[in-house]
Amino acid sequence: MQFYRPRKPIPAIPIVSLIDILVILLIFFIVTMQPKQKRTILDISMPVVGDLPTKQVIDSGRVVLALSKEGEITLDSTRISPKLLVSYLETVKSQGRELELEMDKQVKLEQMIMISEALTEAGFEANLPTRVRDTKQTTDS
Repeated sequence: MQFYRPRKPIPAIPIVSLIDILVILLIFFIVTMQPKQKRTILDISMPVVGDLPTKQVIDSGRVVLALSKEGEITLDSTRISPKLLVSYLETVKSQGRELELEMDKQVKLEQMIMISEALTEAGFEANLPTRVRDTKQTTDS
């Protein structure tokens, strides 16, 4: 004898309501999303010697600390290693001589910071007379 076995109902997933929920979530995420904004970069242009109407540079008797765009450091036309810069600057300070900074227009920021730290460590003030050379003007002439 066979007994009647009721069939188990197959569980049904209501797809329509899931689609509605997904659309609502999608609209919510789109409305609350903040798009990624590009960071602005400051374009800082240093003034160059050629910008001022001067006919010749007056020799002020100061020691010239020059920095080229390649990273060469010279002190009165003597090439100096960055490791020895502080000791040279301390010698100039102990002699009581004044210092003038001259650099190319395309000097990297890291090099300028390194020079500034060396000057501070040697005891010079931050407001040194500074000249900026435009390398394009010096190579054309």
